[in-house]
Amino acid sequence: MSDNALVPVNLNQLPSTQIGTDDQFAELAKGGDYIGRMQLFTKGKAINKELIRPGHYGIPESDEEVYDLGVTVNILPLARRPKAIDMTDLEALVIVYDMETPEFKRIAAKSVEAESHCQFGPSFLVYEQSTRRFLEFFCGTKTNRIEAKKIYPFLPLSEGDIRRLAEAGTDVTGLEPHGPIPLTLKVKLAENRKGSWHAPVVVMCSTPFVALPSEEVFVKEIMRFLTIRDNGVEKVEEKTTRAR
Repeated sequence: MSDNALVPVNLNQLPSTQIGTDDQFAELAKGGDYIGRMQLFTKGKAINKELIRPGHYGIPESDEEVYDLGVTVNILPLARRPKAIDMTDLEALVIVYDMETPEFKRIAAKSVEAESHCQFGPSFLVYEQSTRRFLEFFCGTKTNRIEAKKIYPFLPLSEGDIRRLAEAGTDVTGLEPHGPIPLTLKVKLAENRKGSWHAPVVVMCSTPFVALPSEEVFVKEIMRFLTIRDNGVEKVEEKTTRAR
């Protein structure tokens, strides 16, 4: 790092300036017992407020702040779960994780209506490379759901997963257990007669992931993501603008 002109004294040789590990400080800096979310912005209040440019991935931090990740994001996909969300009332979101419940089916059916403020699809827990954060990436629109299936092969695959696939009649020839495989999310502009919007694109990642958290941290975050409370239906009071 170059010398800082605002600090005329050379302080490059200071002793260690922390007690504890980076993982511990990341845990201390969390705002609460929730997982932040990453989304691809194309329209909405955050863009109207010029908090982020259209076609960029970002992490909403509040109504007035979005961390801009740019047009390319490297991630490790770690887990997935179904999700449906009704955003009709932004101060009392309805979030459902059980696809068999009437509430999930209601939201999914309503999502096809114009300006329904409802979405459903796969939700992924990912580890984002540049911020070193565990984040949710929800593929709740029709365009995102189509691309989401390309993320599935990058998820960890255990021996139990392979047995489950075999029992369901899937050909598992050549499949072997593996950990999460890095992927890169890019962006493309999609168009139809109704207008244009930005869509995610999944490609192989060529940038190595280094300085990763411990396996214990990964396991903890995965279990937190997959633990569903309140019989799979949550009512969340949140004023932060959700993904459209």
